[in-house]
Amino acid sequence: MSLLATASDAVAGAVPVTCTPASGSTFPLGVTTVTCTASDPAGNTATGSFTVTVVDTTPPSLNLPGNLSREATGPSGTVVTYTATASDTVAGAVPVTCTPASGSTFPLGTTTVTCSASDPSGNTATGSFTVTITPSGAPQIPHHRLFIPIITSV
Repeated sequence: MSLLATASDAVAGAVPVTCTPASGSTFPLGVTTVTCTASDPAGNTATGSFTVTVVDTTPPSLNLPGNLSREATGPSGTVVTYTATASDTVAGAVPVTCTPASGSTFPLGTTTVTCSASDPSGNTATGSFTVTITPSGAPQIPHHRLFIPIITSV
């Protein structure tokens, strides 16, 4: 962040100003007090200060799978696992919550999975993907319902 502090003296006119932390410094999250000092050629010194407040306003970045398609393993659908992660510029890796969760049984058809991640500053990212479950292979006919026609010739 660049700061511009100036000072002028009634006799000497403009005088140099020194600030700590210096202009162009990287400021951490939170409030930092900057103290500036200016001296004229006669040795008179003036000091002033101000605060710089840095806040995190950037949400985490979600990394979600693309849309998924699976075949059902039973009449209720199938269990689907997936990986969803999030990274925050300030906090690093942050937890992701998805609904339905990875490892849930997804029913036949298309289900939208909604995921979110929040950083410690309260910035939240949301995203979604779909999971489509299709019926498995050919229809299953219980063996006791099989009908095999018998043709006889006379």
